[in-house]
Parts: sequence; structure tokens; C-alpha cells
Amino acid sequence: MGRGIIAPNFHLKLSLTIIYFLGTWPPATGKFRLLYLLYTACCLIFMLGILLAAEIANVLVHWGDMTKFVAVATLLMTNSSHASKALILLRRQTRIQALLDTANSPAFSRYDEEYQDILVNYTWKAIFHHVVYQSFGGIAVFCWGFTPISDLIAGRSRRLPMEGWYPYNVTATPAFEITAAHQGIAIIIACFHNVAMDTLMTGLIAVACSQLAILERNITSINNEGNIRGMRNNDTGKSLAMEKTVLSYQLLKRCAVHSNIIFDFTSEIQNIFGTAIFFQFLSNCMIICLIAFNVSQMKVYIPAVLIGMLTYMCCMTYQIFIYCWHGNELHLHSMRLVTAAYSNNWFSNTEEFKRGLQIIMTRAHRPLTLSAGRVMTLSLDTFVQIMRTSYSIFTVLQGSAA
Repeated sequence: MGRGIIAPNFHLKLSLTIIYFLGTWPPATGKFRLLYLLYTACCLIFMLGILLAAEIANVLVHWGDMTKFVAVATLLMTNSSHASKALILLRRQTRIQALLDTANSPAFSRYDEEYQDILVNYTWKAIFHHVVYQSFGGIAVFCWGFTPISDLIAGRSRRLPMEGWYPYNVTATPAFEITAAHQGIAIIIACFHNVAMDTLMTGLIAVACSQLAILERNITSINNEGNIRGMRNNDTGKSLAMEKTVLSYQLLKRCAVHSNIIFDFTSEIQNIFGTAIFFQFLSNCMIICLIAFNVSQMKVYIPAVLIGMLTYMCCMTYQIFIYCWHGNELHLHSMRLVTAAYSNNWFSNTEEFKRGLQIIMTRAHRPLTLSAGRVMTLSLDTFVQIMRTSYSIFTVLQGSAA
């Protein structure tokens, strides 16, 4: 993807726009708030409520039938985790808005022009992850939505895009057409909404990563002649050496304030989203192995169904990956702050400056990490462990089915 000029944090605006139009970002105040909340209820019922009710009813009606349970379990877990994230988004909207305000505040945006390369780089990375993730999900849901049409063309019996129990005959006209249309449209809308919520969470982590990269460069550049020259005040009457000492300490204090804001920003991300990410990881681990098991047990391979299941498995895998990748980036950037502290000309500065730098280094020795429910650290090692666990569960299922 080309690295053209793009507004910093554009990826957050992209995700937030989708979330707003799909009914889960109500205005904080105003005369249209109640009307929007009604729209929210309608959206959630249409894209999640009806499907969840049909899937839960299907499990209860066919209780004990392992084949039916496996068929409906993947989407039931996906829709359940989707619903939980939507509720968290609505309940904690004020806190999430505070994070968004911080991301666009002078504390983070004052470096926009000077460090545009870093901000643009992370914005494009976040958009790249959004596009890839959305592509996997989009192919999967479009394949599922196309299932009734492919069955009609091939002359097969009528089948809904997704398993579910309804209190009427879903094979009769017009009930079949209405139900199939609802399922097809609902899963497409839900896919866009789910991806937008996930990329909003990971996009906030990307903002923290970009700010850590800026902080690293700022710490390294203390005592840089160009940096000092930009802050000099020639009317102070002080000697150049004294002026450099004072300005260096001012730059260090600015870096310390910036680092505290980043640490608080990251801590709030953990507190808001940590539990939701944990349950997402648990459900995705089960979903991946169940899809692999379903594919291995298929007797007749229908192209639309097979492609849909495989891309859905890729989507679930990538969903875990983007969380782990962003968490890993955050950890690595925070670790580099110690090296950055050694890279400036600290040895030629005052004792006061050295003590201040030592405080920053001491804090940086405890690197920033995000975790899923304070159980699993978001890192690439965790991603590999989850994939191994999914494969282990898959082999157990294969053995029990043999």
C-alpha cells in the first residue's frame, strides 16, 4: 500500500464513522439522542438479536445432537462476542471518547508536522490491517449470503445461509425468501460493524505506538544542536552553554510529561477493553478448530460454502493476529525508550538532567504491555500459542470422530 500523505489518526475516524452509521455511537447530548438510541435498538435487533435468538433456540431444540451444535456453535460464539463488544462500546462510550479526545489533543498532536512520517506510517498500517481483516470477513459473509442462490442454480433443496430455529416453516414461500434475505443482509452489516469495533480498539493501540516512537526520537534528540536552536531565546542574556543546559532540561521535562500521558492512555485501553479481548480470544480459539473440524467432516464440497468457511477461519485468525501484533509493537517501542535515553549526550549535561533521565529510564524498564483479561499478554508469542491450542483441540475432535 502506498505511503501517501494522510491525516493522522484517520484510521480512527474510519472505524468510528462505520460504528456511528451502524447505530452504536449515540450523541452524548442533544435533542436527537433519544431518536438515535431507538435507531441503536433497531440496528442491534436486526443484525444480532434475531440471529442470536434463532441460534440459541436451535441449540435448545436439538440439545444432545452434536452435529447440530457444531454447525451453529461457530456463529453463536461470534455473535455473542460481537454483542458483548457492542454493549461495552455503548456502556463505556464516555471513557472511549476521552481516549479519542486525548489522541487528537495538543499533547499528542503537537508533533504532527515534525514527526509526520511516524504518524502517517502507523495510520497506513492500521488502515492496511482494517482492509485485510474486512476482506476476509467480507468474502466469508458474501459467500454465506450467496448460498441460497447457489442452491437454486444447482437445483439443490432450499437452505438458509445459517443454521437456526424459527417458529415457522422456513422452506415455504415467502418465509424462506424473507428469512434468507434477513440473514444475508444482517451478517454483512454485522461483519462491517464487528471489524470496525475491533479496528477501533487496535487503532487506539496504534496511536500509543506512534506516540512512543515520537517520544523515543525526542529523547534521543535532546542536546541536538538543531533542536536547541529551535527553542533558543536570544534575549535571555545567558551564555550559550547555560542556555543549552536550561533548554535541555525543559525538553526532558516535556518528554517526561509526554510519557506519563502515554502510560495513562495505554492503561485506560487495558481497563476498557481487556475483558472483551479475553473472551474474544477464547471464542476464536474454539471457532477456528470447529471450522477446521467441519471442513474435514464435509462429504460434499459446495464451493460457496467451502470458500465461506475457509475465509471465515482466516478472518477469525486475523482478528487474533491484529490484537497480538499491535500489543507486540507497543511492548517493543516501550523497551526502546531505555536505549533512547542512552543515545543522547547525557554525559555532558548537569546532574539534575541526569537524575531526570534516570527516572525516565527506571520507568521504561517496566515496559508497557496489554493483556487479554490480565491472563494472556498481547504478543506474537501468544498468537502462536493460541494457534497451537486450536490445533490441539482440532486433533482431539478428529480423534473422537474417527
